[in-house]
Amino acid sequence: MRDVLMRSSRIVNVVLAAGFLFYCSCVAAGVAEDYDDGISRYRQGDVVAATPLIRRAADAGHAEAQATLAEIYYESGFDEEAAQYFRKAADQNNAYAQLRLGGMYVEGQGVAPDLKEARRWISMAAEQGNKSAAESMASAYIGGGLGIPDAERKGTEALRWIKTAAELGFLPAMEALAGAYRNGTHGLAADVQVAEQWADKVKKAKSAGKATRRGKKKE
Repeated sequence: MRDVLMRSSRIVNVVLAAGFLFYCSCVAAGVAEDYDDGISRYRQGDVVAATPLIRRAADAGHAEAQATLAEIYYESGFDEEAAQYFRKAADQNNAYAQLRLGGMYVEGQGVAPDLKEARRWISMAAEQGNKSAAESMASAYIGGGLGIPDAERKGTEALRWIKTAAELGFLPAMEALAGAYRNGTHGLAADVQVAEQWADKVKKAKSAGKATRRGKKKE
């Protein structure tokens, strides 16, 4: 009798677990559908119809919906609400939200200004490969910003971000890296050959940029 009860209990637990997983999958599907429908309407310019759908997905924990809703709030002038939803998405490792939240800390929009906190969020986005965030980190080390002390602007961390941004084609970082190799700064040994390689890349990037601008003017 005891064995029968134990087997029955196990069967009930399996059924309940399967039911719970099915319920979760249905909820997840519904959240994704809300977001997909909402973002489609948003891209078509129908913000009024899009917002309730995106908000419902955001409040259900959908990170992209949270970031999108934050953007809607930001564009509408509701900075505090924007910061709240950017934070929700950033806490789920959404790189775009981390970058945007960092920017709000820089400007003091919806949150108290805090350059240290701004740098923390922007660096998290950069670590995930967000190009704009990597460029922001490099810019801060090159020109000063994000509360980075002057003493740290020539160190190994500065070099790491300058190299990262340079390899992504960020012109100021490419120029800074060429100078670092030429002068032997940022912990690098002076290397004229590598410096010239980067200087050549800078020239090519500038030429390409000029060609692109000329093409746009002709249009």
